[in-house]
Amino acid sequence: MNHMPRDMPEIAPGTFIVGDLYVDVGQQRVTRAGSDIALPNLSFQLLVALVRAAPNVLSNESLMTQVWPGLVVSPETVNKRVNLLREALGDDSREPRYITGVRSRGYRLIASVSPATEGAPLPNLPTPIPEGFPRAAELPVPTIPIDAHPPELPTSRSRLGRWAALSVLTAGLLIAATIGVRWAARHQVEGAIPAPVAPATTPAAIGAPSRTVAVLPFDSISADPADAYLALGLPEMILNRLSRVSGLSVIARNSSFALATKSIDSREIGRRLNSGYLVGGSVQREADRLRVAVQLVDSAAGTLIWSAHFDRGLHDIFSIEDEIADQLAGALSVRLGELEPKPPPGARSANLEAYLAFLRGRTLLGRFTVAESEAAVPYFERAIALDPNFATAYASLYDARMQAADQRREDLRLARKRYGHLVDRALELDPKLGAAYFARAMWGDEPHDASAISVNPLIVARELDFRQGAALDPSNGRGLGAYAEFLYSILGRPEEGRSVLKHALWVDPMSPSARFTDAEFSLDDSGAKASEQKTLQVLELDPNFVPALQRYGKFRWLIDGELAEAIQLLEHGIALDPNNSLLLHTAMAVYLDLSDAKAARAVVAGMPQSARARGLLSMHEGDWRRAGLSAYDEEGWTSDSDYCEIWQAEALRDYALKTGELNRAIAFIKSKYYFADAPAEHLDVCNHGAAVYLSQLLAASGQPQQALALRRAAASWNDANEAKYLGGSRRLRAGVLLLDGKPDAALTELAESFRSGSYVYWWYTLNFDPVWLPLHNDSRFQAIEADVRRYIDAQRSELEALRRNGLVPRRGLPAAER
Repeated sequence: MNHMPRDMPEIAPGTFIVGDLYVDVGQQRVTRAGSDIALPNLSFQLLVALVRAAPNVLSNESLMTQVWPGLVVSPETVNKRVNLLREALGDDSREPRYITGVRSRGYRLIASVSPATEGAPLPNLPTPIPEGFPRAAELPVPTIPIDAHPPELPTSRSRLGRWAALSVLTAGLLIAATIGVRWAARHQVEGAIPAPVAPATTPAAIGAPSRTVAVLPFDSISADPADAYLALGLPEMILNRLSRVSGLSVIARNSSFALATKSIDSREIGRRLNSGYLVGGSVQREADRLRVAVQLVDSAAGTLIWSAHFDRGLHDIFSIEDEIADQLAGALSVRLGELEPKPPPGARSANLEAYLAFLRGRTLLGRFTVAESEAAVPYFERAIALDPNFATAYASLYDARMQAADQRREDLRLARKRYGHLVDRALELDPKLGAAYFARAMWGDEPHDASAISVNPLIVARELDFRQGAALDPSNGRGLGAYAEFLYSILGRPEEGRSVLKHALWVDPMSPSARFTDAEFSLDDSGAKASEQKTLQVLELDPNFVPALQRYGKFRWLIDGELAEAIQLLEHGIALDPNNSLLLHTAMAVYLDLSDAKAARAVVAGMPQSARARGLLSMHEGDWRRAGLSAYDEEGWTSDSDYCEIWQAEALRDYALKTGELNRAIAFIKSKYYFADAPAEHLDVCNHGAAVYLSQLLAASGQPQQALALRRAAASWNDANEAKYLGGSRRLRAGVLLLDGKPDAALTELAESFRSGSYVYWWYTLNFDPVWLPLHNDSRFQAIEADVRRYIDAQRSELEALRRNGLVPRRGLPAAER
């Protein structure tokens, strides 16, 4: 099963009027009252399939074939996609205007459908309330781009478009940067064409589009394609300079360089990038000469504010950049009031080749994979070799090294010792380098136990670094997203975390990373289903964003019980990032739940031995001793998320009960699960299950009252949060009921837990969990086990179908049999 088809079906062109909608199949566009409705690729294809079948019913099977050709998907996938389409159209399934379901058959359109003839009037309804950020990457829509050298200012009212599909370093629209009108009146520049502008009467608030600028990649019009790097390097320099201007918000490079702008106009670009002003242009190199055309555009009005051109020697590229940034600040001052101070040069290299090598590394770093983090390293190293005083390159090299180590699940304390001198050198060269403070904060040292509280000196130091980074580099979407996570998860200040994330999403609106963080926050705010849905939307924005592939695969496994589909998602991530330890470990766990131990071992065979893999594989084999010793191994507790793993607390409990080493286990669990000396007061989504196991150890050690109180607190937390977190809530409740001496109720709850879709480590519950061992001969328990095994067999059959279709690799078999 898959939500990200590799090959999209081709759709025959045509235009239709569907109720109050205008559907243009050729342009892949849907409008209502002249305003575009944002639809992801799959939603658009689903709508077209329903339109072409209207008014007839289209079965689920037909929809699967037309929308997901060549893939194995479930009816639930179709249902989810229909719900997404309804949401985008503003349709209510209870009182539908467009789409209705036909029980056990499929879906059909109930809105009137007719071909749109040329020149026919479009549905003319009141303009809807503007929507918020779209959920996913969209197809570009053809509109009239602004010319690089317009003889007249555009005046036509542009239509709202859809989000463009995220791509790496797309070519820029010819609408770009520079010179302020008032500044130009005093210092005329080569080729400058000022346009009269009335200054704003009331300055807008920071973060509003009217005080936000996006610098787009320039067009390369050089004869030699190898010169295209100049069209990326020059606007990057301008962006970095402008980001230091007080009173101005600058959209992060990850978003402004990623938006496909060729077929959309300035209004739509501004809407998608939250920007009132756009900077763009073109670059042409001829031998050692450099010709640069630049423009500053008011995106809301669609009008040119100022344009200029430069014809200089290539060696003057940095002085050109300085002039453009200074003049642009002056031009914006006319509109916004004085912007002070003037943009300082910033932490760039005076060596052009070094700077361009750095830019290539930066492009790779934002992908959050081992492979691309490691691929970025040689670019940063080359930049440093060419310019040993290039502070930003040192900071980025540190970031890349640490990110790769983190994704490989290495001990970050050792990595920090190995690479810490890089970030120290960056700050030595430039004490005001925001990127260096962000990098040091993101990978800063902190305790991974109950001492990780806000007054801990290590935590305090990280917060100070984050604050410095945010103050010095306010357009750093990556750093701001990490700061938001730190505030939310580590310091327990969710409102501040949301505020910082809101700013990150503002300056980096097309960043899958920031949206992924938003999905993580929604787990606590709105529950697991909302977080799952937002994670899917991240994948619609970027189907190859590895962290979202891992997380969505985990949701399909933990919450939905779709083990085969989870493996397909995880294996897709592994293909993109084969050394990603988190992906490999998650896939290992899902393979074990699919009763494919050979594949589980094979998927982690190529990575260094880890306590996590060793422990879980040992538990699956019934080796409690090895599993328990693996759970005690400090190598398995080097990441913030390690205490969210399910198996460790079970392994520690089993080992302690069998060896009698109760006090050791009690102290270890209290420390590693952030319980301190008051476990009942520190319960959360990751440790409330461990609290139940801790209560068993307390009871075994002669502390029955403390054990009962803790079990009651954990059960209450579980009941209160079941609707939000789903997953294993019912199975945990079943165990508590059995510990409370209520076997009948416990068995009923156990059966319901599996029926709800929670099959995580089912084999441990049914084979090895000491709580359930006394009921192994109970016929009701045996019936539950039989039902579970039938379900797993069905999931295994789906996995085999995916393998036959080449969608999942065959692991654990000799090469000749794959």
